Amino acid sequence: MSNSDIDIVPIDPLDRELVDGWIRTQRAVVEHDLPGEPLPSPAFQRLRLLLWPDALDVERYVARRDGTVVGALQYSMPNQDNQHLLELELEVHPEHRRQGVGTALLEFTERRAAELGRDTILAFAVDSLEDGPRFDHSGQEFAKARGYKTVDQEIHRRNDITLVGDDELARLYADAWAKAAGYELVQWIDDCPEEIVDGYAALCERMYTDPPQGEELDIRPAEYDAARIRNTEWTRKERAETRFCSAVVHVESGEVAGMTDLGLIPGEELHAYQGDTIVEEKHRGHRLGIILKIANQRLMRRYRPEIRYVHTWNAEVNDHMILINEAMGYRPLCRDLDVQKKLA
Repeated sequence: MSNSDIDIVPIDPLDRELVDGWIRTQRAVVEHDLPGEPLPSPAFQRLRLLLWPDALDVERYVARRDGTVVGALQYSMPNQDNQHLLELELEVHPEHRRQGVGTALLEFTERRAAELGRDTILAFAVDSLEDGPRFDHSGQEFAKARGYKTVDQEIHRRNDITLVGDDELARLYADAWAKAAGYELVQWIDDCPEEIVDGYAALCERMYTDPPQGEELDIRPAEYDAARIRNTEWTRKERAETRFCSAVVHVESGEVAGMTDLGLIPGEELHAYQGDTIVEEKHRGHRLGIILKIANQRLMRRYRPEIRYVHTWNAEVNDHMILINEAMGYRPLCRDLDVQKKLA
């Protein structure tokens, strides 16, 4: 088979057959490449087709052969900062691999990136850990063969919170507060309190520069303000997502010293996903990270006690956050590779 018999078309959210084929392909990819991981929620995928934050431009395509969806593309492109960047999700149905589908999709992507003025493509691939379950490595092999270089890597950890003793967490939490005099905890679901939204936005901005990352990873400083936070919150609520958030505030100065969040998506009843966690540099050394993570997990369990697994990702060199996560029961699952190509 040749690339000439592959048809790449934008996804029309109102084309039920096309959307169904796209979702079936996504679910088949996860089932094959990441066995045991949760399959994409059809409800959430349909909502994502219609809604995304104003700070992103998004394009989605499917590849068809003889009318059957055999692959898919998603481009997420920041438009307020990092305007050089195109973040790519490329998926090929397992039954249609090694038939030119991935090559056709990637060639289309690189042409489209050039048309859009984006000179950096960033994508992601899974890698197995030595003592962990074995995952499909075809994504990283495909990327390497086509000139994509691994520029960063993170360890994906999963926490089965039913196995973590509440007494041990309570001890860790109390010990941490003993070293955090002068700080207070603020928590919310979905909408950040108005009195701290500017400080929260500043910490979101710092997430682009503070965490450890590879030297060649071309992610540049971001621009966040209250309006961007509010638009992101609106988008998530419209997509039926729930966000549990915690922050610590330095009482004397009123500064937002740290924050963390957990996300839940519609149609998924067992799994939650850790978002950002950060403590501002001058406030470190007071155990605020462990306070934030434990308090936020408690908040989520109060409202969604059926959640069993929480997923998080950390740079392999981020020793401090790894220690916190492992103390809470997170265990390594796999390695996620950031693969990047600079277009000529």
